[in-house]
Amino acid sequence: MRKALLMGVPLVFFSAACTYDNGDAQRVTATPVACDSPTDPATSTIDADRQIEVDPGQGAGVFIEYGAGGHWTLRTSCDTDKTNTACSWDVIVTPEDGQALSHVTPYDFEPGDTVEPYSTDGSYRFLAATSSDIDGITFDSAPGAAVRVDSYLDGVCALPYFFWVGDGALHQTSPTNPLILIPSVP
Repeated sequence: MRKALLMGVPLVFFSAACTYDNGDAQRVTATPVACDSPTDPATSTIDADRQIEVDPGQGAGVFIEYGAGGHWTLRTSCDTDKTNTACSWDVIVTPEDGQALSHVTPYDFEPGDTVEPYSTDGSYRFLAATSSDIDGITFDSAPGAAVRVDSYLDGVCALPYFFWVGDGALHQTSPTNPLILIPSVP
């Protein structure tokens, strides 16, 4: 049995998708996370062409993916199947270094979900009531351009609910809100 398990280990490193068991990311409303907008937000690498598999309705999260060439996907999920309550997401995506976002497109929106320009810095604001589904947006940036993401869940800082793949590993929880993501390749 041990030999069989060890033989399967190398295959994990060649997988193009990461699986996130979002069943543990249930909302905790008793102790909100402090969310100051730092003057020096944390930065992290986001790996190109890595997807995160999400089980809708099982856990709360903002899942951020980058495709080579400047193609981004941002999706939200919720723990509604366990809590019987929808998640109210407020996510702001801002291009860094004077770059622009383009082709901002809704992904599996329901009535009431919106995405619209947010300010003169080129940012977009995505508002969604996510329950047992996935909501999101896709957008393009200049290839390799960094993007800043601010996220709030039910009006509270969503630091514990950020998910992305960087440096070959699935990351959960941002040290700051916002978080700046820098693609591993253009």
